[in-house]
Amino acid sequence: MRRGDRVTIICIQRPGKLAPFAERLGADVVCLNKPRGRSPKAIDDAKRVLQKMQPDVLHTHQIGALWYLGQAAKRLGLQAVVHTEHSDHVRQAKTWRAKLRARYLWWQGGRLAARMCCVSDDVAAAVRRWETVPTNKVAVVANGIDTDVYGDRSQRDELRQRLAIPANAFVIGTVGRLAEVKRQDLLLKAFAELAPAFPELRLLLVGDGPEQARLEALANSLDLADRTIFAGYQAQPEQFLAVMDLFALTSRHEALPLALLEAWASGLPVVASSVGGIPKVVESGRTGILFPSGDCQALVNSLRMLLLDAQLRQNVATAGQAEVHAKFSLQRMADDYEVQYAAASSQSLIQSSCGRHLC
Repeated sequence: MRRGDRVTIICIQRPGKLAPFAERLGADVVCLNKPRGRSPKAIDDAKRVLQKMQPDVLHTHQIGALWYLGQAAKRLGLQAVVHTEHSDHVRQAKTWRAKLRARYLWWQGGRLAARMCCVSDDVAAAVRRWETVPTNKVAVVANGIDTDVYGDRSQRDELRQRLAIPANAFVIGTVGRLAEVKRQDLLLKAFAELAPAFPELRLLLVGDGPEQARLEALANSLDLADRTIFAGYQAQPEQFLAVMDLFALTSRHEALPLALLEAWASGLPVVASSVGGIPKVVESGRTGILFPSGDCQALVNSLRMLLLDAQLRQNVATAGQAEVHAKFSLQRMADDYEVQYAAASSQSLIQSSCGRHLC
């Protein structure tokens, strides 16, 4: 919208928590209200919405959105369809049937989208494998964030007081959905091992999700309930990043997580599992500390190393912050997508970006 585009956001099932925020920024939000399960009617509904909106470019996120909106666009003759793939769904799938289904959806998606943009090299390699998606359609467009939003610590003391965190506490934190793939249980177990030697240590979990009750029970069983804070979902995570002194990302699967970039932008030293696209982004020992996925003792060692070495924490935090400003800004991501929109559009639609309608 800052570039003069008109933006409409189409929600497949229901408006998400960010819908009001998008509307405040000037976007129109439309919902198809698709019920659970496959719904041919949703394609017809999507067609009617697109017919009314007359977008110049359709940009989908997640394969389900491409499945419905891409088919609707095809029926209308809209060829400028750009898709962003955020995860390696084949690797995430736990059964061969699920893996085949994920690859089939990619195969279908590759025929519905003019451009398949992947947030990391490992996701791009996965969608190209076995020529599932034609190579000439695949590009890597790394995530970007508005770095200006992060790094303000003016509300740190006030938030700590609200969360009942002592002023002198050292806070290890994470931001993310409380889901099995994020492995916050591993972080709790590592915290339990470190806690006796570091009485000032606290753990802050920002997010909600299906694992919350299990994680709270685990914190209780580890006798950490009074030192672990479950802050729930927060629309402005940057405020809670300011409360933290160290950021930990323990997922068993990631592509290029925004949470990592946001922690860097906030000036935090980062410990992260070496999965997906993370090793291509984090230089272990310089911009962060990487540990093997699922290895609790390696996580403990990584956290302890940073807890004991203030200079290393500062060096890692400074290098990470420089990295996100240099390579992962919102401006850079927007520029990259302009190129993809141009590649997906006919020449008559891309003479000027001003006034273009994006869905």
